[in-house]
Amino acid sequence: MAISFNVQKIFKDTWGYNPAVFDVDAQNIIRQPQQSSKMANYFGRDLSGRSYFMPVKLGQVDLPNPVIKVTNKKTIVETALVGRIGTVKELIGQEDYKINIKGIIIMEDSTYPEDMIATIHELYSRNTSLTISSALTNIFLTDNNSVVITDISWPEIAGVQNVKTYEMNLLSDRPFELILK
Repeated sequence: MAISFNVQKIFKDTWGYNPAVFDVDAQNIIRQPQQSSKMANYFGRDLSGRSYFMPVKLGQVDLPNPVIKVTNKKTIVETALVGRIGTVKELIGQEDYKINIKGIIIMEDSTYPEDMIATIHELYSRNTSLTISSALTNIFLTDNNSVVITDISWPEIAGVQNVKTYEMNLLSDRPFELILK
């Protein structure tokens, strides 16, 4: 008995928006050479062998069907000047990169994806920095591509036993060297 479900509807019901659908043959895309030695694949394969865009590897785990968002903010001190319009802006620094990953685990054999849920939860339980590799994060995380998982959620999904959604938030983790004199 085949169970049918609509991945776009699951995404919409869980997170409130529809992911874009692209009819792309990953075999026919030519990658442009890049300067970085930290190359990541632009396409991965899911458990059924279907190609998808922008795979994410966290630690040693290829996350299933991920959608990734990266944000960053600068710390700027604004000082008002007497008798002048506007402020003087002083750049203090740049905060950690915030990374949000949403995904859907799909088991084609109609079983509950408990092994993959346990694998992802084990990453969260490590309480240490993990390496991340994706075409997007490799652009921004230039030092060592380390992140820490700050929180994880397993949003509810009704009526489908072989599909589970997940969402996690991560922060970049750059090494610092403290020199005492």
